Amino acid sequence: MDLSEILSTPAGLAIEAMLAAAFLDFAFGVFASARDGSFQMDQLAAFARKHLMGRVFPISTLLVIGYFSGDAGMPMTAAGGAAAAAYAAETLASIYSSIKPTSDVNKNPTPQG
Repeated sequence: MDLSEILSTPAGLAIEAMLAAAFLDFAFGVFASARDGSFQMDQLAAFARKHLMGRVFPISTLLVIGYFSGDAGMPMTAAGGAAAAAYAAETLASIYSSIKPTSDVNKNPTPQG
């Protein structure tokens, strides 16, 4: 069993893509929070818990089990692929919201009345 073996499969490429997306989301999220002046150090641990341990690790586990189970693991691979696609969509939306400039509408509300 060689690590490069699984990483060259579609399941391995999905794992690599999820890790890359998680890193980009982290980097752009830190940038956006620093830009907006809302950076908090405890959010780093929350990101690791929520994204890495709560999403990337379980989805990767499904994909690895599916890979090593052969034909019997096709349902695991399909479930992992669907979960990876959902994670990608969520993460890309998060990256987009970090990149777009903040609106000044809420910063200086006009008085009503």
